[in-house]
Amino acid sequence: MKSMNIEIQTSKTPWVDPGTREQGLIFSIQAHSVHDGPGARTTVFMSGCPLKCVWCCNPEGLFNQPVMLHSDVKCVKCGACIAACPHGAVSLQDGVLTFDRSLCNQCGTHECVDACLHEGNVISGKWYTINELMRVFERDRMFWGSKGGVTFSGGEPLMQKRFMLPLLKKCKDSYIHVTIETTSHLPSDYFMDAIRYVDWVFTDIKHMDPERHRELTGVDNRLILANIRRMGEADWWQGIVVPRIPVIPGVNDSEENIRESAKFVKSAGLEVINLLPFHRLGESKYRQLGRRYPFVDMKPPQQKHMEHLQNIVQSEGLYAFVGHETPF
Repeated sequence: MKSMNIEIQTSKTPWVDPGTREQGLIFSIQAHSVHDGPGARTTVFMSGCPLKCVWCCNPEGLFNQPVMLHSDVKCVKCGACIAACPHGAVSLQDGVLTFDRSLCNQCGTHECVDACLHEGNVISGKWYTINELMRVFERDRMFWGSKGGVTFSGGEPLMQKRFMLPLLKKCKDSYIHVTIETTSHLPSDYFMDAIRYVDWVFTDIKHMDPERHRELTGVDNRLILANIRRMGEADWWQGIVVPRIPVIPGVNDSEENIRESAKFVKSAGLEVINLLPFHRLGESKYRQLGRRYPFVDMKPPQQKHMEHLQNIVQSEGLYAFVGHETPF
């Protein structure tokens, strides 16, 4: 795979940093997580992402500002949000509460949330300072054990550069084990600067074909693969890199793509691939955002197929594990 001649990309990538040095936008914090790195962890989901994957399971993390989620299950159609909205974005049509998302998703006041007494409308996304997050980590620290720590996920956790760099340094100074789940689609100099404060990296390889990758995610894969290679070749850094392949039936699960992915990972000096079978756990979030989930009818790959792909990876001399049955 070295014949691919992947160039290191250092040019600026078009992305928007929604955070500031003082505050970062977070859409969820999960304590006692056991699937996002070694040991028990506190997982922080950061908002903003340079990719727009068509199967994204956290669509609320694609926004650069807090966004309203609406639950039909909890909504009692009382009309309070209709009366409260100053933009006329909410209406009742044939018994169905309808939101004009071109207005809702840009709203910064969310009167409809304050007016709802049944939690039918809620806010996803909250601004935190570094000190506020550190207090959360100190609260959870006693539950991590000897192997646990903090995982930054998203969205793309490193998207908020001005907030994340000082936060990562603070974690390092506080002897906190840090894992990130990253797209690796970030300017290389900044990416590698951030990585020096990270102990464990999960990074996706969504497709090996650049054009197919662009169709599926909105960007090609050259910068991603370049950054993965840089991590594999960084002898000054002692962190662990685990490339992940989200296995989407009929999209990226061909023998050819899995084998090419394995060859690339080996050529980058890495030793393991995590195969993650597709799931539909994010479907309800699309409904809450007023969107249609394009994979609503897709079924997860069968176990035999996952085992077959696992064998392909292992035939290339790598260790492969499936799903969240991780070896750590």
